[in-house]
Amino acid sequence: MAEKASTEHHTGGQQQSPAGPLPSQRDDGIVKYKINGGLHAWMNVVALFCIFVNTWGILTTYGAFQEYYQTVLLSDQSPSAISWVGSIQATLIPMVGIISGPLVDSGYLRPLMVIGSFLTVFGLMMTSLATEYYQILLAQGFCIGLGGGISYIPALAVVSTSFTTKRPIAIGCASIGSSVGAVIFPVMFRQLQPKIGFPWAVRCIGFVSLLMAIVACSILCRQPGHKSRARSIVDWSAFREPQFMLFSMSLTCVMLAYYVPIFYVASYARTVIKTTTSLGFYMVAIVNGSSVVGRVVPNLLVGHVKPIAMLIFCVAASAIAMFTWIATSNTPGFIVWACYWGILSGVLVTAPSSIVAHPVFCPNPNYMGTRLGMMWGISSFGALAGTPIAGALVNLDTGSFLRAQVFAGCVMIGAMLMQWWPALKVFQYDRDHPR
Repeated sequence: MAEKASTEHHTGGQQQSPAGPLPSQRDDGIVKYKINGGLHAWMNVVALFCIFVNTWGILTTYGAFQEYYQTVLLSDQSPSAISWVGSIQATLIPMVGIISGPLVDSGYLRPLMVIGSFLTVFGLMMTSLATEYYQILLAQGFCIGLGGGISYIPALAVVSTSFTTKRPIAIGCASIGSSVGAVIFPVMFRQLQPKIGFPWAVRCIGFVSLLMAIVACSILCRQPGHKSRARSIVDWSAFREPQFMLFSMSLTCVMLAYYVPIFYVASYARTVIKTTTSLGFYMVAIVNGSSVVGRVVPNLLVGHVKPIAMLIFCVAASAIAMFTWIATSNTPGFIVWACYWGILSGVLVTAPSSIVAHPVFCPNPNYMGTRLGMMWGISSFGALAGTPIAGALVNLDTGSFLRAQVFAGCVMIGAMLMQWWPALKVFQYDRDHPR
């Protein structure tokens, strides 16, 4: 890559980083360079913003699609079957990172960005032509999911290696793209679908996605990428690190619960709160719009609170959110709850990417893409199973969401408990290696 996150040289052969960072002398005679931005680094943040729009932004819009499919296009299918479309998409975006992460470490940034962006736009255009369940599954589930997975981890790795202490802020700023997409796309779909029909409403979303893809590729494809020696797609040493594995497994639990409210908030508003269909669609935008706060504000506090401590707090608060969801029974209360959950959801999907760059989880910065891919790849199994399980637990005929809500709350508690040991190792490392 154009800039390395952290390069170390013996004092006898110091070399200045391209970004011109200031060196800091350590007791062991080693100079550690801290890269914290520069024009190219912040341009990478703009590119990652666009990728967030085209990956998590499109994915978290699926709640609006789920409601439309259940009531109009695929009314003959069960909620659990329909949720597999979003679940596969949610699984492939992080899971494909297991392959794309090592490939970007080996210098294949350009082809990854081009192929991933093409598949995302192509999947949206094919979704606009779909009329059957299997067509929706292939286009929106597999094609968009693969495209997002191919482009997401490489862009994230580029930004992660362009910053050190400002990394959470950079990733937080870029992740606003997810909220922007998740607000704009449901509103576009709701406003355009009754007027111009489902095919052209989806195509309009596809054209916005195409614009984002062009911007991202024009920035990232100018960089040749950092070529390293060939390596396995899996860093097997990570499996011998309890802190990395526990943290990854905790994210699996988080993903088991995360998409339950994201996918079913519109259905809950319609069947339990008895809102209008229009407001039910807009609840998706309210949740995703609120997530901007969770994506930005916590990252501004990293100088005072460690990111992993912040994540544990938000996972605990998310468990509370799943159980308090049970008590929401009117429109004002549900809107307040949706904002509360939206803020927390913003932290849950952005904090892990900055946390895994810590030396406790990624001792060698050259393996950043690989470790990111492994972490999100492991967690993707939670995204795969979570919403179909919730779909089986939900009864839309009677408006019963209780079993799905309890399920989501319990797995969030499990995630919080698994994060204590990794957090302890981070605190111990930072105490023994003060910056």
